[in-house]
Amino acid sequence: MKTPNIFNILFRSADSANATLPQSCNYNLGSVLQNAPNLINFQKQAYCKIKVRYFSIKAVHGAGNPLQNIGTIEIRLNVPNPNTLHTRPATSKHNMESSSLIGVVPTEDAGFTHGNAAYDNEYFYVANPFQGDINISLFNAGDGNLIEDLTNNHPYVLLLEVCFDDNPAQVNDNSGKLNTNMVDYNLNGGYKY
Repeated sequence: MKTPNIFNILFRSADSANATLPQSCNYNLGSVLQNAPNLINFQKQAYCKIKVRYFSIKAVHGAGNPLQNIGTIEIRLNVPNPNTLHTRPATSKHNMESSSLIGVVPTEDAGFTHGNAAYDNEYFYVANPFQGDINISLFNAGDGNLIEDLTNNHPYVLLLEVCFDDNPAQVNDNSGKLNTNMVDYNLNGGYKY
């Protein structure tokens, strides 16, 4: 049997440590060891892939509502994200800076045109999020600012897919030594020698 290396994590802003401010929610993911002890080898992985599989927020678009004049929501995660950039104002010395973006979601506000409504966010390479506390923030993609006006009347649901690429037989185990044995999946995760 193959050892799985994909985690699906469902976040509800109502369950976060600061649920009254869904635009910036804190969660404690603990560790891979706490959640799936059989995947001990992934605990020491520095990076993984992460993908927004689903996002829904309770909010309306009309005048005086939080998503008024917002065409796309940026979802950002506060872990190192080395391969993602976003623009800065042209008045800055450099027009690009490092970003913590992990996904974009159209609001379908009638004032904006949108790409494919069924757009499937792709993977972003980020630091291993199973290291304790994380923060998920919602930004207006149009101006790059945090969506300030959300309250606990506007909860969201977010499904993230976290994928570790490495073969578990090829990563460091708890002893700190590199395991160079090949996995024999016919032995239910045992090693060939």
